[in-house]
Amino acid sequence: MKPERPKTPPWEVLLLISHFLQPKTLAKASCVCKSWREVFSSDYLWRPICLASYPCSSHLLVSGLSPYHLFSLFFSASKRRYNHPSPLYLSLNQLFFTVEIFHGEETLVSVLKPGEEAVPKDGCTFRFEIDLTADNVTLVGGTGELTVGWMVVMKGVDGAFAMMEREGKGRTVGGDQTKVWFNEKLPVPGCCKGLMHDGTGIEAEVVVGIGEGDNGKKMVERVGLGLMSGCRYVTLEDGLRYLQYFLLGNEKTGTGTR
Repeated sequence: MKPERPKTPPWEVLLLISHFLQPKTLAKASCVCKSWREVFSSDYLWRPICLASYPCSSHLLVSGLSPYHLFSLFFSASKRRYNHPSPLYLSLNQLFFTVEIFHGEETLVSVLKPGEEAVPKDGCTFRFEIDLTADNVTLVGGTGELTVGWMVVMKGVDGAFAMMEREGKGRTVGGDQTKVWFNEKLPVPGCCKGLMHDGTGIEAEVVVGIGEGDNGKKMVERVGLGLMSGCRYVTLEDGLRYLQYFLLGNEKTGTGTR
């Protein structure tokens, strides 16, 4: 004869025990079974805990939010604040940027830019501009046929990462024909999720600047490169930290592959 399954203690007993447990233990206990969840996630229990740990939560509790949910939200936010980014081993001096601009199947621009010559456009974000006026690149036809490729290469060709691979057409920015904007979503490894703004992911951006030459023809004058999350450019350090995951891999970071 099988022994009887132990019955769940009365909720009064569970509630009494709960006063001797830490919030983390209470949260685990609430996952044991349905009856325990009703006790260990009750507003009666979590409201004083939430107010004691995060006094500012009093302004939100009046709106009917669950104290259990609110404590969990604030606790996670506090933990994220103290997550330290991985050490930065990569520098611009170790990199080359290669950029190719195509019009249909014709290669209009193929340029290699050493990292030490790539100056961040505003000094602190992963955003660069390459001047192409000296190349006298004439654009014949519309901008709708333009595609771009952008590769980041380690010096010594020890590693490479494709930021953009001629996928998709560009779109005109600002309603004129002076800039053609391209973007491509990039993979986000676990170590780089902290770089994202509002969970929107990470994108490579290329902006092709079109001007008018002395002969009245359209010219490709410049190309802008950037790494974005949401509507903002990531910092230079965060951009390099993202690239080092793919370029250095196990050699330095202990993760990733070349």
